[in-house]
Amino acid sequence: MDLTYQPLRSFDAAPARSGALFLHVFGVLLLGYALLGRTVAYVGMPPLYIGEVVLALGLVSALRTPALRRVMTTSPFIFLALLMGLALVRTVPYFVTHGLDAARDAMQLGYGLFAFIMAALLLEQPERLRDIVRRYRRFVLVMLALVWVAYLVSKLFEESIPFLPWTDSARLVEVKAGDLMVHLAAITVFLMVGLMRLRPLAVLALAFTVGIVIVSSRAGMVAYGLAVGTAWLLRPATAKPGRIAAGFVLVLALGLAAGPVVAVNSGERDVSVEQLWQNVTSVFVESGTDTLDGSTEWRKAWWSRIVDYTITGPHFWTGRGFGINLAKVDGFSVSEDESLRSPHNGHLTILARMGVPGFALWTLLQLVWLASMLHAWFRARLAQQHTWTGLFALLIAYWLAMTVNASFDVYLEGPMGGIWFWTVWGIGLAAAQLHRTHPALFEDPDAESEITPPVRRHRWTWAPQTSERPASSSASPAWSWPRESSTPSV
Repeated sequence: MDLTYQPLRSFDAAPARSGALFLHVFGVLLLGYALLGRTVAYVGMPPLYIGEVVLALGLVSALRTPALRRVMTTSPFIFLALLMGLALVRTVPYFVTHGLDAARDAMQLGYGLFAFIMAALLLEQPERLRDIVRRYRRFVLVMLALVWVAYLVSKLFEESIPFLPWTDSARLVEVKAGDLMVHLAAITVFLMVGLMRLRPLAVLALAFTVGIVIVSSRAGMVAYGLAVGTAWLLRPATAKPGRIAAGFVLVLALGLAAGPVVAVNSGERDVSVEQLWQNVTSVFVESGTDTLDGSTEWRKAWWSRIVDYTITGPHFWTGRGFGINLAKVDGFSVSEDESLRSPHNGHLTILARMGVPGFALWTLLQLVWLASMLHAWFRARLAQQHTWTGLFALLIAYWLAMTVNASFDVYLEGPMGGIWFWTVWGIGLAAAQLHRTHPALFEDPDAESEITPPVRRHRWTWAPQTSERPASSSASPAWSWPRESSTPSV
């Protein structure tokens, strides 16, 4: 009888199981944030919402894996830890006067914990990165099927949609066009770089959805254009952007023929090519409309005020701290409930709350991340690793879309944008590391079938060995099976 001690396999596998459970739950949460925004963000009871619950689950999973130590010793994550530590210093003193508002404001950087979590879990099991790409294909299909429905319902029946039973801050269906455009940009890039097989129906659905959403947000429009344009420059050699462009041209032609079809944004804008052109021109010159020009001047005035009391003012070193309502103290509050707290620019929010040192560290952190991604993309490009090249192009485009949208809207300050931003940030750094250590990660045919040349199947024959060589090579084989070749079909 063997009495040798053997550790329980179920106990040894517990970290892997908890990580897998977190990734499944987290994937559903990210889909909810992307599709319904505030509706999903307010699931829970204050001050504990679903985002914080999933964050706790992720921390438990990450703390149980040794890979977290490797993550914490890399320079980008060291910079992130320093920035989060500085934010904590600028938060704790304001708990007494502002209570949970201080913690809520600081979550713009607190959500950075998701970057640590995702990087640790991917380094623990590298194949999870491949699984994320596969799951994102499902994300694309769900978004293309439902985004336009959620958007039209939210805009056409806004006043009729009831609030969630436990809060008057979010309706049952509530979406933001700018946030949607960030994900539509990523979906466009995902299709363009070849990470998903191009189907005509998917391309037309994408073009239609972009066409009706883009008119409601200039920030989303700019974010979409810059992200897709950058990805086009970084695309792998196997990319086929012409097919997507053809779908957009077709939808544009139909839009010109149809004219204005529906009013959105409480009747202030309509879904039409004329509205899109007006949005484009208003980015560079005055449009002559109060709706577009008024919001531009309001932002400029507030941003100038922040620069005055930080870069050239008394809050140079420390900022105003986390917890104070910036809209109220700066004189730009727009509602009686004081729900607006940040200046429609996530980067200037950092400047206003943490001063110039915090803003400089934030800028350095983003530049270090971008440099890491470009370096990884360059190595993949030189090695002609098309899937890796497309993946890094996607990550850079995603980051750029979110960064641009955050420059004109309250995006990174909430879970809908903040959690997505830091998730992409963490996945990017993990992918760069895995590209060095596991370059063959995407050589699985199932993972790369949409980007590699088509496979030609050859019939190979084999006869069992005998003591004597067959008299003729024309003898019939005992059995045969197909072998796959990577030679492109003609």
